[in-house]
Amino acid sequence: MELSAFRQRLLRGDVHLANREKLLGEYRYFASIAPKSSFSGIGDGIRGIAGKFNDLTGGNTAIAVVLCVILIPLMIFLLSVALPVMMIILLVSVMGFSKQSPEYKNFNYYDRIVNLMYKLFDDKLSPNFHYNSAEIINEAKHYDDALVDARLVTPFHKKAYGHTFTSMSYDWDNVMSTDSFEFLGYKIFYEWRDDDGETHEEVFFNGCIYKFHTSFTINGTVNIMSTVTKKGLLGGEREVSKFKYIKDKEINVIDTENQFFADSFDTIATYENEAFRFLTPAMIETLLRLRQDYYFCICIKGNVMTVAIDNGGYKSAVQSTMNNSKPFFAPKDPEGEMNRKISDCRNAMLSIYELKDLLDPAGMYIA
Repeated sequence: MELSAFRQRLLRGDVHLANREKLLGEYRYFASIAPKSSFSGIGDGIRGIAGKFNDLTGGNTAIAVVLCVILIPLMIFLLSVALPVMMIILLVSVMGFSKQSPEYKNFNYYDRIVNLMYKLFDDKLSPNFHYNSAEIINEAKHYDDALVDARLVTPFHKKAYGHTFTSMSYDWDNVMSTDSFEFLGYKIFYEWRDDDGETHEEVFFNGCIYKFHTSFTINGTVNIMSTVTKKGLLGGEREVSKFKYIKDKEINVIDTENQFFADSFDTIATYENEAFRFLTPAMIETLLRLRQDYYFCICIKGNVMTVAIDNGGYKSAVQSTMNNSKPFFAPKDPEGEMNRKISDCRNAMLSIYELKDLLDPAGMYIA
């Protein structure tokens, strides 16, 4: 078996050159019609001052320290004057945002830039995540409720809602391909105002969700949930579950007889033998290694593995990898911005595959 052609292109950094030129044209056009940030000139001025300061000191650290001590009072005074000016500029910029050109308002950023960005790598890659709760649980439910029932996120306030930051999907409809995946940057939170009018936010999940087609099929479901450390009333710390007590008699709590694993994870399954098919000694070692860096939960149903990683993401695959919303301001360097986005997207997919291969080592190739 060989690595898929898609993965080989990712590793080499290949992109569709004709699409790249088309995308560059879209970036340049967008830069010409989008509002210009008032802060770009300020940033250039600050960088210019820093360069002149470095020329003045000749890179000598001692001279730089002496000059800084002399100039600090002046800098504080200037900052006190400049801060209100910067606030005024920000206000003007925001007000100017409502007076954008018709070309900018009508520019479909999603179709003309985001979608084309993904097609640089493969036609089967798209900026979408399929909200199919049936792949997580058997009942048709709202996606957030399905995440809770699959024990991928902790129960949350009923008034809370989910917000998608970014998403991508590769060949998800081709269930025979274990190279397919889905990635979603997601946040579930509840926001309210107190009597003083101040806004508060309670966050229940803020991280990334991944779905893989695996090389094996599980009967029923298997859930592996990271525990959290809490301090006891009499001192010391203990690992506890963030999920509700399990009362369903049809679900088995799994004892792996590995104390380190039991302290780090709660494991339940419809069928005990199915859990042990997945929890091999090598897999337990892998999960414990991942647990050192991430708080995560896994649900395996059929041949679909869904992984939720809280507080950020896995390596380069973070929420802001590919923001689908149209930027407020024009990029100062369209080509540089485009190349940065291409690099971020490629690194994210490589990071997703690294995680997938750790959790499904037998499925890292396509037959």
